Amino acid sequence: MTKVLNPDVECVGEAKAVLGESACWSAEDETLLWVDILGRKVLRTDIGSGRTDEWAFPEQTGFVQPADDGTWLVGQENGILRLDPATGAREDFLPLETDNPATRTNDAGCDRQGRLLVGTMHLPEISFEPVGTLYRIAGRGAAETLDTGLYVPNGIAFSPDGGTVYWADTYRTRRQVWCARYDPGGEVGEKRPFVQLDEELGRPDGAAVDAAGCYWVAAAAGWQLLRYTPSGELDLIVRLPVQRPSKLAFGGADLTTIFITTISEGLGEDAPRTQPLAGRLLAVDVGIQGLPPVRFRA
Repeated sequence: MTKVLNPDVECVGEAKAVLGESACWSAEDETLLWVDILGRKVLRTDIGSGRTDEWAFPEQTGFVQPADDGTWLVGQENGILRLDPATGAREDFLPLETDNPATRTNDAGCDRQGRLLVGTMHLPEISFEPVGTLYRIAGRGAAETLDTGLYVPNGIAFSPDGGTVYWADTYRTRRQVWCARYDPGGEVGEKRPFVQLDEELGRPDGAAVDAAGCYWVAAAAGWQLLRYTPSGELDLIVRLPVQRPSKLAFGGADLTTIFITTISEGLGEDAPRTQPLAGRLLAVDVGIQGLPPVRFRA
């Protein structure tokens, strides 16, 4: 039987995003990294003080991913930049789909070996077409294609042992999460359906896996987080006061705080009154522990 929780929800800091995404916990300085895709910036929020630092970028900014050398990888429309947060210096890291000006990077996450998985998608202001691709990037190597034909690639996460990879398509008529066997040496098995979300549940957006191996996904347009067991059973729903949660990350001292990025764009004229927390960084604690984040191995 599916359990439903209505936890207390805390707003962290004062920053408000148009399209908040890419929640990523940084244990070293107890901050939460995230992006505003349409605001074209990376944000870092100190969870103690609520202070938020921002870095502006020239293009829509799909994700941020810390690397083991102290820099951050930042997704842009035609590739990935490397940002040094200490100095603000940035450099080109890897081009992606430079021959197609109508796509941008979207969700990203690292496997247990520190390789980056990142999806690309059609710019929605132009149209929605299934031209999205899921790539894997190791070090300074070229991008290796893992899947194609996606509308909005999302939900990238790994089982605790790294032996299963998950990814999703957030498109309104697809709402599908897949999984595949994932060998530490790099081999990826054939993808298979994991869960298909009913329309009333929402669309599968950003995701994370907890210490028990359950797959958590932010249900965009669903007002909630969903937790699925490794067998694909929906066993927990966490209600939220925002319609469009976009990604979650486990953090805090014991990895039991769930940080959630949210979206304020496209909610209608009444949203400032009915959803005052839309676009803000939120936090809930339901007593479930997550996994430590993995940095990109530069």
